[in-house]
Amino acid sequence: MLMNSISTALPCASKKILISVFGLSEYELRLVRSVLSLTMASGRRHSYALFDASQAGDPDIVILDPDNSQARAALQELIETRSIPEPATVFISNAGKAQPGKYHLLHPLVPTKMLALLDQVADELEKVLPATSPVSAAVAQKAEMDKAANVQPLLQKSPSASVLQGGHRALIVDDSPTARIKIDLELRSMKIASDCAETGEQALQMLEKKNYDIIFLDIVMPGADGYEICKIIRRHPQTKRTPVVMLTSKSSPFDRIRGSISGCNSYLTKPVEHLKFRAVVEKTLSTVDESTGLDKSHGLAMGT
Repeated sequence: MLMNSISTALPCASKKILISVFGLSEYELRLVRSVLSLTMASGRRHSYALFDASQAGDPDIVILDPDNSQARAALQELIETRSIPEPATVFISNAGKAQPGKYHLLHPLVPTKMLALLDQVADELEKVLPATSPVSAAVAQKAEMDKAANVQPLLQKSPSASVLQGGHRALIVDDSPTARIKIDLELRSMKIASDCAETGEQALQMLEKKNYDIIFLDIVMPGADGYEICKIIRRHPQTKRTPVVMLTSKSSPFDRIRGSISGCNSYLTKPVEHLKFRAVVEKTLSTVDESTGLDKSHGLAMGT
């Protein structure tokens, strides 16, 4: 499949930003679909959704593999058939290949990097797109609010402003790309940076090199499971006080007992729910902030 059309509605913008994708593998297209479906429920500035190619509209942004001759031909055919100017192009290529143009991605596609680049392009297009009349903008805004309400009504209940200190970093440990993307988006909406690991063993290597304020740890993973990894984290002097939130597809009393024995601080059931996620993160990190503040105060009192 060479082409897939995607759209995003800019908040209060005059039109949608339409994206056509040429030359991605089926696996990469599945990742793109996952990213788009998750952005609708994350409370972020740009929300993306799959666009029905049968609907009216021309692409504003193209994601193209320039080394794929069929993809290039399909893009040229689209431009000629619809008599449109060449859209803004994001090139995706293999490492070491020449990278033409301004925007670049590498194979294999990393969803979070793709999303960040799409946001950058959308922001730049927003500056040059013609503004609509106040009435049109109001109609567009209401339509998007109605759509968001259908996707996730709970988002209408805006959570209170975060009381967290800045500069937090999280480690997400899950073998599911969809789960990692979902949690990363939720953390971004809270202005929390994150790194990702696909296995427990990879996570342990990352913990040796960097400190984290909170760890999200899936239970069922290839290799060592989440319980075993949590025990190792608790035994290490550098990480023994780092909060661990277990991720599970089911939450039974037995799971909670095993989690408690292994040393986890809290549980989240997948797929994570927006308001529940925020509540758990804010409660956990607020405790970390208070502990850090007490440690600093104690150090000052001791004259250190």
